[in-house]
Amino acid sequence: MPQPQVSRRQFLKTGLAVTGSLFGISAGYPFLPTESKIGRMNAIPAASPRELASRADLTLQALFERFRDPSSGRFHEYDPQQPGDRPSATLWPYTGVISALNALAALPGRRTAVEPALRSALAGLDAYLDPGALPAGYDSYPLAGGGGQKYYDDNAWAGLELLRASRVLGEAAYREKAAEAFQFVVSGWSGAMGGGIYWREGDDSTKNTCSNGPAAVLALELYGDTGLPYYLDWAERILDWLRHLHSHRSGVYWDNLNQSGEIDRSAYTYNTGTVLQANALLHRLTGLAEPLEKARALAKASLKVFAPQSGPRGVRLFPQTPWFNAILARGYLELSAVDPETGQACLRVLRGYLDQAWQSARGRDDLLGPDASGTGKDDPRRWLLDQAGWIELYALAACAAAPQDGSPEGRA
Repeated sequence: MPQPQVSRRQFLKTGLAVTGSLFGISAGYPFLPTESKIGRMNAIPAASPRELASRADLTLQALFERFRDPSSGRFHEYDPQQPGDRPSATLWPYTGVISALNALAALPGRRTAVEPALRSALAGLDAYLDPGALPAGYDSYPLAGGGGQKYYDDNAWAGLELLRASRVLGEAAYREKAAEAFQFVVSGWSGAMGGGIYWREGDDSTKNTCSNGPAAVLALELYGDTGLPYYLDWAERILDWLRHLHSHRSGVYWDNLNQSGEIDRSAYTYNTGTVLQANALLHRLTGLAEPLEKARALAKASLKVFAPQSGPRGVRLFPQTPWFNAILARGYLELSAVDPETGQACLRVLRGYLDQAWQSARGRDDLLGPDASGTGKDDPRRWLLDQAGWIELYALAACAAAPQDGSPEGRA
């Protein structure tokens, strides 16, 4: 089967993860016991909600100019393209483009401007769908280009974006597609390893946080929209299994559990972000107290582990994985809806990081390097997923900084 040019395992093993060996008290990471201490970590940046949204707009414009083929409408995975690059992006970064557009379209006054591009991207998602599979699922590459392996996490991301689009555009048909994607995702559940969803179809070697965390979020979002207990039951079942990958020492989530019972103790912002978002959602939808306490603890632990030290101007920097960090930001935003003090304190830290990135990481091509401190800002080769992540981060930050009105996409 065709594979992405840079495999997932290669990407996730490039040193961007915080490994389990760093989690001890001896590592010197400051524990953050109170919301007031979190709030003092970074000053609130000067950027207004309008300025944050403008940064997302400018980066989106650069993304379309550099990554989209106007003749075919396809997005390339890398810019500039090199000999041997395939003409279309793989599903993972493609759903990242949709998530960026969804986040922008949800901002007040932005839907009309963003809607044509969002609808086009949603239509393009059909190129990845394998309707003949049982259940139907999205391949990692367009079927017309040979298709690819089906990843349960990618299908969860696709389902989440379809559901977000159904809210932004007010069309139930996208929710139905999200429910279909969920059925494929939970088809990856088995009783082996105590339960849990595998990483990808046909591979029973690991069960990963990245496939289970977004599945729990999707289940809860579907429950919120439909009220069907089926989805709530699945969410609670998945979250219960994820306890196997929770580090009590660091407070964040490890990467995966394999057949031999060994745990990969790498930690990534998006893994903690999905479980944080799921617990905050579970509290909001059910009123249960325990999930809220778990969400608060995860938020504090995420700052301790992922933003442990000050960078330029005393700003605390997150890892060089902007899209992963956007998933963590979704968790902070969901937490802010049920615990404004803790959630907004975390978002202030995040906005300091984003302010620094805009000052230091924006290159001559108007795209951003993955390192907010500025290293690599003019690297000759860009990844589509990185740019999509930056766009969503700035859009979510604009949502968080705007006056609240209770909207489902961040209550901006």
